[in-house]
Amino acid sequence: MLLFGCFFVAFAIKVPLFPFHTWLPDAHTEAPTAGSVILAAVTLKIGGYGFLRFSLPMFPIASLRLAPAILVLGVIGVLYGALIATVQRDIKKLVAYSSVAHLGFVVIGVFALHPTAASGSVVQMINHGITTGGLFLLIGFLYDRTHNRAIAEHPGCSRPPRCSAGCSSSPS
Repeated sequence: MLLFGCFFVAFAIKVPLFPFHTWLPDAHTEAPTAGSVILAAVTLKIGGYGFLRFSLPMFPIASLRLAPAILVLGVIGVLYGALIATVQRDIKKLVAYSSVAHLGFVVIGVFALHPTAASGSVVQMINHGITTGGLFLLIGFLYDRTHNRAIAEHPGCSRPPRCSAGCSSSPS
């Protein structure tokens, strides 16, 4: 159990699983675009891979015993990441917190302890890598043009466009 705990903490920090996620938003916010892309597309998946490749095969009894508690952490991570993402003002932090939610699903799939769920976790890791890598590239393009990551400063991204010709606010 002790060895499983050590492996678990290491991989939970890397995934990032709630409550070990606190480094991720700051890392994405401070990193240049290429750093955010590599972090999101590749590096975050090491934790999920570690759970699948090392924790489950090396510690099957500990994994079985602690799976319910880890599943609870995964669900909390999904809900927490999604709720915190909705109130972000920095677009990089929004994507970072959504990553906490998405990778919570990976942990849930791994510790559901079923082959189909584990396969779904792998698919989710691939999907997350492609989509968040692309999102961080787009954020980088937007920042290069505007030098601003505040969602409110990009009207096309945060609210419907205003009509300058005196149009009514109702759709036609």
